Amino acid sequence: CNEWHEGSTLSPPITPLTASTYETWHCPSCTPYHGPSKLKSVTSMRQGLRKKRRIDFVKLNDPAALLESESNNNGIGVAANDVQEIDFRAKLELRRKKGMFQNGMTAASTTGKGCCLKVVTSGGKNEFTAKYVNTHGFNQPVLFATQQPYQIGLKLPGNHFSFDTVAKLVGPYRKTQVIDTATQLTTEYTLQEWVDYLSTPEKERTRILNVITLEYSQTPLGKLVREPQFAREVDFVSQCWPKTTEDLRRILDHCGDNKNNNKKNSLDDKDDNDNGGDSDNNKTSKEEEEENLTELLKELQEEIPRVSKYCLMSAAGSYTDFHVDFGGTAVWYHVYFGQKIFYFIEPTTKNLKIYSEWATNGTSSSGGGGSKKSNANAFLPDLITAAGGDVFEVQLKKGQTLFIPSGWIHAVFTPKDSLVFGGNFVHRHSLEMQLTIFRLEKKMRVGKNYKFPFYQKLMWFVAWDFLKQRDDLMMMMQVGDKGKSSVMGREQQVIQQICGKYPNHVLLGYKALAKELESWSRSKQKITTDQFPENMDVTKVAIQLGELLTKCVAHLGVNTKKEKASIKLEKKEKKKTTKQEKKRHNSQISQEKKPVITPIKCSSSSSPPANKKCKVEGCTQYKRSKCDGYCATHYREQLSLQSGDNIDYNAIPP
Repeated sequence: CNEWHEGSTLSPPITPLTASTYETWHCPSCTPYHGPSKLKSVTSMRQGLRKKRRIDFVKLNDPAALLESESNNNGIGVAANDVQEIDFRAKLELRRKKGMFQNGMTAASTTGKGCCLKVVTSGGKNEFTAKYVNTHGFNQPVLFATQQPYQIGLKLPGNHFSFDTVAKLVGPYRKTQVIDTATQLTTEYTLQEWVDYLSTPEKERTRILNVITLEYSQTPLGKLVREPQFAREVDFVSQCWPKTTEDLRRILDHCGDNKNNNKKNSLDDKDDNDNGGDSDNNKTSKEEEEENLTELLKELQEEIPRVSKYCLMSAAGSYTDFHVDFGGTAVWYHVYFGQKIFYFIEPTTKNLKIYSEWATNGTSSSGGGGSKKSNANAFLPDLITAAGGDVFEVQLKKGQTLFIPSGWIHAVFTPKDSLVFGGNFVHRHSLEMQLTIFRLEKKMRVGKNYKFPFYQKLMWFVAWDFLKQRDDLMMMMQVGDKGKSSVMGREQQVIQQICGKYPNHVLLGYKALAKELESWSRSKQKITTDQFPENMDVTKVAIQLGELLTKCVAHLGVNTKKEKASIKLEKKEKKKTTKQEKKRHNSQISQEKKPVITPIKCSSSSSPPANKKCKVEGCTQYKRSKCDGYCATHYREQLSLQSGDNIDYNAIPP
C-alpha cells in the first residue's frame, strides 16, 4: 500500500536499527494478501529461481498429529492418542434407516406433529420481512426453495466463483480455524493451504476437514455479499450500536454516569475560575469533549460484533456436531454450490436441558467444559428421541436459503464439497430465547471464543435504543400539542403507540431484558462490569426500561395479575373452611391412600433360631421386641391393615 506507519505502535515495534534487517516489510493490512514481511538473507547460499510453495503434508494428511505436537500452543491440550475418532456418516445413516429422523419438509411427520419448517416455493415479491415477522413471528426455520436470492434482498457474487476466489479476496495468507470431522478438534490453516487441500481429489483425502468460522466483512469479499433484507432490518448490531458521536452524546446526556459527569463539570468550573471565565476556554473544553467522544467512538467501532457475514467451505463428508449458535442468535444460510443436510431439534425446555447435559460432558464440539465420564459415547438424537422428542431432517440444495430461529439445536452434514454464505444476527423477536441461551452458555461455562462478542454491551445499547424511541415520541407530542397536554397524558399516549407498534411477544421480550439488565447492573463480577458502556449509568437505564415495560405490559392486559388474584381467592376460601370439614377431608384422604411399605432386609448372615423367628410362616427375619412376635416389615403391614395411614413409624423399634 506504500503507506507510512509509526514504528513504535507496531507489533513487534520497529526501530531504525531493526528496520534495516527487512528486505520487504508488509503492514498488518497487507499481510493477509501478500504474506509476512521478509528479512534479509543472512547466508550467501544460492537461491533457486523457481518459487516453491511450502505445503504442510502433516496438516493435509494427519491433523491429529499436528494437534499432539502443538497442544501447548493452540489451547486444545489434547494428545493424539486421547482423540476419539467417530464415523458420523455411519451414525446418521444407521438412525435414518431406523426411522429416527422426521422429514422436516413434509406437511406431516410419522408422529403426526407436522413439519418443523416453513417452505416458501413461490417466486415474485419478497414477503419475509420485518413486517411479516411482526405479525406471524419467527419461531420455526424458514426455507426459501426458490433459487432467486434477489427476491429476499440477498446479494451474491456472480458465476465462476470458487474456493480459490475466496482465498484471493480474503487473503491467501490469512489464517482460519479448520475442524477435523472425525475428532471434532480444530487447527489452523492459511487460506492457501486450505485451497490446496480442497483441490486434492476426494478419494485421495485422508482426512475430512471443514471451515465454518471465516468472517470476511472487512475484506473485498464483503463488498460482493449483502445479507438478506430481513436480517438487515432487524439486526441489533446495525440498528442499535452507536455509529456517530451524536449517538454517544445523546446517551451521555440522558443516561450518563452522574459521578463522572459531576467530576468533569467540577474540573471545568475550576478551569473557568483559573482563567477568569474566558470564552476561549469554554470552546477548548467543548473541543476536548468532542475529542473524547471521537476516541470513545473509535474504541466502539473496534469492538463492534462482526458476525453477520461468514463463509463456510466444507469438504464432502464434513459434519458439524449439534450446537446452538452463540448468544441464541438467528442464522441466515445460503448454499452457493454443493449440498447440506440439517438435523433440527426444537428448543423446548426439556430438549435444552438434555442438550446442555450432553454438551458439558465433553463429547460435543460446542466448547463447554466438564468431565467426560457420563454419556461418553452418547449421540444427542438418541437421548432426545428416548425422552419423547423429535429430530427433523432437512435437505438444502444449491441456490436455496435457510433462516434458523434463535435457540434451535442443529447439526449439519455435507454430502459433497460445498461453499456457503451465511451470518448471525440478534433481533427483538426472540429476546427471551436469546437471554435463555445466554444464561445456558454461562451455566455450561462455554469458552470466550465460542460466545457472541460483547453481547452484554450490545444489550445495554438495545435498551438505550428502546428508551430513545420513547423520548422521541414524547418530544414529537410536546411539539405537536404545543405543551397543552400534561406530561402524564403524553406518557399514556406514548405507551399506546409503543404497544401498537410492537406485538406482545416483542414487548414481553424487552421486559425480560429489563429484568436481566437489572441483575447485571448489580453484579460485581469483572466479566460483567467490563461490558458496561463507558460513562453510561447502567442502573438508571435498567430501572427506566423496567418501569416503561411494566406500564406497556399492564396496558396490554396480560393475565399475570389475574392469575395472582385467583391464587389469593383460593387462600381466602381455605380460611373459611371449618375445623370439622378439614377433619372430614383428612379422614377421606387417609382411607383412599395406602402407605408405601419399604421392605427391610436383615443384615445378619445366619438364620435365626425358631424361638426368635418372625411368626409369619416362611419369614426368615428376627422378631422384634414390642412388635407382637413380628419382624419390623410384617409389623408395619399389620399396622397398615388396622389403622390405614395413621401410623407412627417412629414408634417402631429398630
